[in-house]
Amino acid sequence: MASNATKKDSRVRVAVIGAGNMGKNHLRNYKEMPEADLVGIADINPATKKLADEQGIKYFSDYREMLDKLKPEAVSIVVPTPFHAEVATAALERGSHCLVEKPIASTVAEADALISLAKKRGLVFTVGHIERYNPVVRQLKKLVDEKKIGEITSIVSKRVGGFPSVEPKTDVIIDLAVHDIDIISYLLGEQPHTVHSHGSRTHHTQKVDSAEILMKYSKASGFVQANWLTPVKIRTIALTGSLGYLEANYINQELHWYRHNMEKLGDFTKFVQKLGAPVKEILQVSFQEPLAVELRTFLQHVRGDKSDKLVEPTDAREALRLALESIRPYETA
Repeated sequence: MASNATKKDSRVRVAVIGAGNMGKNHLRNYKEMPEADLVGIADINPATKKLADEQGIKYFSDYREMLDKLKPEAVSIVVPTPFHAEVATAALERGSHCLVEKPIASTVAEADALISLAKKRGLVFTVGHIERYNPVVRQLKKLVDEKKIGEITSIVSKRVGGFPSVEPKTDVIIDLAVHDIDIISYLLGEQPHTVHSHGSRTHHTQKVDSAEILMKYSKASGFVQANWLTPVKIRTIALTGSLGYLEANYINQELHWYRHNMEKLGDFTKFVQKLGAPVKEILQVSFQEPLAVELRTFLQHVRGDKSDKLVEPTDAREALRLALESIRPYETA
C-alpha cells in the first residue's frame, strides 16, 4: 500500500498526463488548490512545454519518465480513451493514486484489470464521471433518497449540442451518453436489466453522432438522448415520481421542483383538476465547478479523508459496459 494514503498534514504531489482541453482544466484547478502541489505535466505535444513553463512545473514528453523521476502521489490521466488502460496501469504499478477521465477504459476487460490492480496495490482509483459532482445532481440524489417525489417512474436525460470543430474519434454514446447512463443508475441506486438503443450517423464519417437509449430498471425507466447535431447546447435531466417532478439544468445548475397538490376527493374529475395545479419551487443550489469538486474530493481520499464520496470504479465499469452494449449494433468495421 502507498505510504502516503493517510497523509493529512501536507499537500499532495500531483501530476497531469494529457494536455488537451480537459487536461488544461485539470492543470488549472490543481494550480488553484491549496491542498495540491502540482509538479508536472506529460504530453507528446512539445508545445506543452510552454504551458508547463507558464505554470512553473516540469514538462515531459514521456509520461513514464515523469512518473519515474517525479514520483507523484497522485495523477490525473486525461488522454484519449484508447490509452486509458495503458497509462493508468503504468501509474498504478508505480504507486500513484489515479483519476482517469471517463470512460474508465476501452473495454470491460481493461476496466476489470485496472480495478483489480488498484485494489491489489491499495491505491485510490476513480473515474471522471464529472456530473456526479455537479451540485444539482447531489441535490437530486438527496431528494430521491428522501422520497420527496415518491417512487420514481422515469428519468429523462438530454445531452445534445453542436458538432465539434474537429471530428471526434469516438461515437456520441461513449463520448457523451455515458455520463447520463451513469447518472440515471446512480440516482436510482441500481443497474438496468435491459437496454435498447437507436443510433444514426448524419455528419460523422464513421461513428454514430446521434443516439437514443432506453434502459429498464426494476420500477422505473431511463431515457437518454445524446447527439452532436442540435445547434444549441442542452444538458438537462428530469425525474417523474408518484408525488412530483424534478427538472435540473447541468449548465446553470438550476433545479425546479413541482409537487402534486393532491387531496382525497370522491369525485375523480375534481381530483384531476386539483392535481393539475402543482406547487412549483425553485431550489437554491450553491454554484460550483464540478471538476473542482471532483479533483478536491480525489485529493481528500489520497490524504485519507473519505468523508465525501468518490465515483467507484465499479460504477464506471458498469457505465462503460452499458454504453458498449448500446453502441454495438451500430459499430462499423
